[in-house]
Amino acid sequence: MHGMASTALLCYEPLLGYLKDYYVILAEVDGHSDNLGELDSLADNCTEIEAFILEKLKGELYCLCGFSMGGTMAVEIVGRGNVRISKVLLDAAFLTKMGSLTKLYEKLFCKGISRMQQGKKIPKLLMDLIMGKDNNSVVEMLYPGVTSKTITNACEYVYRYDIPEGIRQYTGQVVFWHGTNEPYPRKSAELLRKYLPKLEVVEFDNMGHGQYLHEYSAEYATKFIEYLEA
Repeated sequence: MHGMASTALLCYEPLLGYLKDYYVILAEVDGHSDNLGELDSLADNCTEIEAFILEKLKGELYCLCGFSMGGTMAVEIVGRGNVRISKVLLDAAFLTKMGSLTKLYEKLFCKGISRMQQGKKIPKLLMDLIMGKDNNSVVEMLYPGVTSKTITNACEYVYRYDIPEGIRQYTGQVVFWHGTNEPYPRKSAELLRKYLPKLEVVEFDNMGHGQYLHEYSAEYATKFIEYLEA
């Protein structure tokens, strides 16, 4: 499951060539595809993904992988406990509440996406601070058709998210990846560990948001496959 303001293919295409021996399902989120309308509810999207697993996969999935917003959705699906999942890979899942800063971050995110859609650059100092030094992955993953409504509704869900108590009952494997230049995912990993004491956290040196996935795809895929086959 992909990140905010991206698409399933833009987010995960760098990995697909390495996963030809696996059955890979890409989940598209409303507002993040030319085939879908604007996003109203990420919770409803989680329910739709659950329904797909229940109806098409007999309620069982070997590994659920989510990046950023997709990681938040993965935590939600696992926490509901309606489907059986053996392994979970969370890449920079966002689980940290922004509180009173929520509206400010929503506006900044919308403005930043709008500038990129117009071909304008975000000040490098700001990009380095938020996304990690010299990280172009966010630009590479940007879905140009995303709207302010979709971004706002996604932010409202992600920035106010409550980890479900039900996730404490999950007995499968969970690994949380993030770069050392990602402060909020680091905080999210620390928070999730309070619910899942056996959570494995892996930090990648000098990596920002999505940077390891896009700039070191072969290495990322190798580690992902090692996790799948362990």
